[in-house]
Amino acid sequence: MFNIKLTISMILLFITLPGCLIRYGEGRLDQLLLSVDELKKECEANGEELTEEKIKEELGKPGFLKPIYEEDLKLASDITQKTLRDLNKDKGVALKHYPRDLYDVLSGNNGELKNLKLLSYVYDRMGFEDPSLTFYIGNLEGEDESKVFGWDYVEYGTETRCSFKGEKKVFINYDKIGGPADCLRLSYTILVDTVIGLKQFAGEIIKSPISFVEAEFIENIFVEKKIPFYKLDGFRAVGEDWRNGITALTYRYRVDGNQGMLATTQNLLGEIPVIGSLFDQWYKKDSGTANKLFLTRGIYGGNDSAQNMDLWVHYLTNPPVQERPPDQSTRQSGSTTPDETNRVDTDRPYIKVIPYRHGGGIDVFWALFNISHGYAYDMASEIISKYDVNPGDSIHLSGHSGGVQRNIATARILNDDGIKVEKIYGIAGPALGYAPSNETKVVLNSKFLDDPVSEISRLLRYITLDLLTLNVDWNDDICNNSRKDDEFYKHITPGFVDGRTRLKYDGYLNACLTDFFK
Repeated sequence: MFNIKLTISMILLFITLPGCLIRYGEGRLDQLLLSVDELKKECEANGEELTEEKIKEELGKPGFLKPIYEEDLKLASDITQKTLRDLNKDKGVALKHYPRDLYDVLSGNNGELKNLKLLSYVYDRMGFEDPSLTFYIGNLEGEDESKVFGWDYVEYGTETRCSFKGEKKVFINYDKIGGPADCLRLSYTILVDTVIGLKQFAGEIIKSPISFVEAEFIENIFVEKKIPFYKLDGFRAVGEDWRNGITALTYRYRVDGNQGMLATTQNLLGEIPVIGSLFDQWYKKDSGTANKLFLTRGIYGGNDSAQNMDLWVHYLTNPPVQERPPDQSTRQSGSTTPDETNRVDTDRPYIKVIPYRHGGGIDVFWALFNISHGYAYDMASEIISKYDVNPGDSIHLSGHSGGVQRNIATARILNDDGIKVEKIYGIAGPALGYAPSNETKVVLNSKFLDDPVSEISRLLRYITLDLLTLNVDWNDDICNNSRKDDEFYKHITPGFVDGRTRLKYDGYLNACLTDFFK
C-alpha cells in the first residue's frame, strides 16, 4: 500500500512541478526582452559581440520541457525566400525587430546569406501557433564566423475585459410599456427568455468537465506536446464555460428586440437540439449600411493576449495593391462615402476582434448540435456593450475554423435584438443552422484531405443533406481560378506568423475576402 501511494505521489509531483517551476506564460515576453536588453548592454560595455553562446547562457538552452526551439532554414527553398521577403513587408505590424536593418540583411540587401538559423524562445500559449522571441543567427558569404544578425518578436494585442470602462447597455425600457398587450408580450418574452437562458446555462455547465479534460489533457498532450497542468488551462476553460453560461442566462434580460409572441415562440422552438434552427425565425431585417466588421478566431486561442488576429485586421485595413478588387475606389485614406451600403470601406474600415478565450472543440460540437451557444452569447454581448452597436444598426461578421459556427449563432442572437447582420464570411470551419444574414459564405480548403476541418465541414453537409446548412453558400477557396501555395493553407489562423519558422500562413487572405465585404 505504501509503495502505491508513493508511486502516485511521484507521478503527481512529476506532472505538476515542472509546470510550477518553468518560466512560461504571462509576462514571459517582458522577462525575455529585459534579459536581452541587459545582455546587449553588457556586451557593449565590454566591447564584445553578442553571440549564440551568450544568448543561451543568459536565456537558456533547448532541453526537456523548455519552450526553446532551433530551426535551420533551407535558403534554397522558395517558401523560405518568400518568408524572408514577407518579414520585411510586415515589419512593425505584428513583428517588432532589432536592429533597424535586420530584414534588409535577411533579404540579401547587405550580402548573400550562406546559412541561417532561428533560435526561438516561446513566451505564450496559443495552441500550436506559439509566438516567440526569435534570434537570427548565421553567416554571410565570405565570412567564416557565425554572428547574431538581430532578433524580433511577435506582439499581439493585450486588450482585456477590464479595459472596458463603460456601463452595460440596457435596451429594455420598462417606462414605455404601452398597455395590456405590451405587458402580456413582455411577460411571455421574459418567461421564454428564462427557459432559453436556463437551457443555455445548463448546457455550458454540463460541458465544463469535458472542457477541462480537453484543455488539460487532449490540447496539452496531443496539440502542444506539453505535460498537463503546466498552465492550469483546464481550470480556465471551465471558468470560461461558467462565465459564458451566466452571460447566456442574463443576456436577454438586458436586450429586447421588441419581438412579437410568434417570434418569441419560434426562438423557443429554435432551442430544440439538432433540428431547432429549422423552426427558428426565418425572416431577415431590411438591408442597411453596414459599417462595422467583427472577427473571431477558432479554438485553442488562450487568453486575451493570445487572440492573434492582428495581421488579419492589418490585411483587411491595408489590402495589397495588387489584390484590390478592380472596381474598388483608390480614394485617399480617411475619405469615405457614407451612402455606400452593405460594405466595409477597405480603405479605412471599422474592424474589431471579439476574443474567443480558452475555447475548445467541445464548444463547437455543442453549438453544431444546438445544445448551448455560450460563446456566441459572449460575442453578442461584447459587440453591443463595447462597440456602440444598437438596434437598427447593420454589421458584418467573419470567423475562422470554430469561429464560423460562433458567427452563425451570434447572428441569430443579434437578429432577435433588432441588429442586422448583412454578411457572414467563414473560413475553413463547420456551419450548421440558419443564419438570418443577407449573405452567408463559407470557404473551405479545396485540396482534398489537405485540411481536416474542411473535410469535417463537408461531411456534416452530406450527412444532413444540407438541411441544416440552409442559406450557407459553400465554396472552395479558389479565388478567381487561382490559389496560393498549398503550404499557406494550413489550418492556422489566417495571417499568423509561425513563432518557430516565421512562415506566414495567409492563404485565405485574398481578394475574395475584401471583395465580399465591398
